[in-house]
Amino acid sequence: MNPLLRKLLGPRQTQYFVVNHHFIIQATSAQVQHYADTPGDAIPGADARISFPELIGIENILMSIIMGRLPGFEIKGIARFADPNRPLYFDMLAIKYEEEEEEDVPNKLLILIEDTTEKMVMKQSLIQSANEANLLVSALAASKDYIDKVIRSMGDALLVTTTLGTIKTINQSAQWLFGYSEAELIGNPLSLILLEDTLIYQARHRYILSQKELRRELEIVCTTKAGEEIWVEFSCSAIQTELEGLYDFIYIGRDITERKQQEIEIRGSLAKEQELRQVKSRFFSMIAHEFGNPLSTVLFATKILQDYGDEITHAEKQQYLQHVKSASQQMAQLLEDVRLLSSAEAGKLEFYPAPVDLKNFCSELVESIKISYGKNHTINFIYQELVTPAKQNDTDSQETQNLPALDAKLLRHILTNLLSNAVKYSPMDSHIYFELNCENNEEAIFKIKDAGIGIPIEDQEQLFESYYRAKNVGKIPGTGLGLSIVKQCVELHRGQIEFSSETGLGTTFIVKIPFYQHR
Repeated sequence: MNPLLRKLLGPRQTQYFVVNHHFIIQATSAQVQHYADTPGDAIPGADARISFPELIGIENILMSIIMGRLPGFEIKGIARFADPNRPLYFDMLAIKYEEEEEEDVPNKLLILIEDTTEKMVMKQSLIQSANEANLLVSALAASKDYIDKVIRSMGDALLVTTTLGTIKTINQSAQWLFGYSEAELIGNPLSLILLEDTLIYQARHRYILSQKELRRELEIVCTTKAGEEIWVEFSCSAIQTELEGLYDFIYIGRDITERKQQEIEIRGSLAKEQELRQVKSRFFSMIAHEFGNPLSTVLFATKILQDYGDEITHAEKQQYLQHVKSASQQMAQLLEDVRLLSSAEAGKLEFYPAPVDLKNFCSELVESIKISYGKNHTINFIYQELVTPAKQNDTDSQETQNLPALDAKLLRHILTNLLSNAVKYSPMDSHIYFELNCENNEEAIFKIKDAGIGIPIEDQEQLFESYYRAKNVGKIPGTGLGLSIVKQCVELHRGQIEFSSETGLGTTFIVKIPFYQHR
């Protein structure tokens, strides 16, 4: 029990003195002097008002008590400060005092003194404590109001969660950012707004287990109530709760979606710039190589004809002229390929579908390839017959109406490149298979298969890039433009091209081109 309470509830310390109707002290208890205003004056025969000035001014009240008109009168909280460090407090109670043995003697007044020092000190202490508590409560309320105003005015989203990740507190900015109301977020897991919560989970549990500092910048993809994905940069911190070892976690998030988009755009631009530099490098390397050989041939042949024209035979002259012609044609074809690819990449390559007799077209193309490239190879052309409507008319115009419409010029680029590549990268006396299938009346399927050097797996992903050549081509001439042109021409037909290849075992290209019915 509190010592002050124990003393307060213990036996009361009471002193007294008796005065007559003239307020002269008649008798006193032993300790009355302790309570007198002037110690030593509270003695029998002395005026009580000298030692207890509190009686001055209430004489009429005291006389009324002596005469029996009032039962008593109490004065509370009288203080003495003789010792500033040890104040004295007491109460005085005045009641009528009658002596039974002396009937004719006027009544007297009994004044009781109760020491209330400890009670008053305790009361003052309690009042002081209450005042301090009130000040503390006011300070806490002001501090809470200040913090609430700071949180409400924050431009960044604030979320407070339990150790398990359950949301306890949010601010208005968090509601605006994620599109949820306070009621929809509080009590729900933080994963409600996180597309992937692994980083947050790891950071939280790493702190719990090892007390390592939380990461300050966590860039996480979040999702809003509307399903929109946004990038948020979180700063995390932990605070100890009232329970030892139990933490709450504070997350302050800032929307960085625009910044991330800019970063992605910059990375894309840098990647594109790097790709363009690589293309440019390959282009100049190709030009230097592919133009260098034919130019050297032209220069050498013209030098011979100029310096030794009178000494060589007519047949030799024709041979050198043929070398010049072949080299010139090679350079012209190279320039045509560059022009065609440039037009395709700029979106200026024109597409003019017209009726094409695919069987005759492919047969003629195969013969042309044999003459130009395939003297030492066997090209096997296989044709799956096109199923035409049962009712046929003999007129040329009606026969034309039943033919599929394709762009013959672009189709020639496609097939010439694929067939010439098959010949160029295949060993001497090997077989090349060229199959045309039009059985479904909806699309033409061209399949070209060779038994050549094949395409390494690491080169297959970049095979259709401009100026790109596989690493195993060695000294076989080529520009790296052919397959890029093929892909552009196929896409203009809204078709598809695919291939399969294995190094040393050959390559198979399949081109699917839908029919455009001629009207």
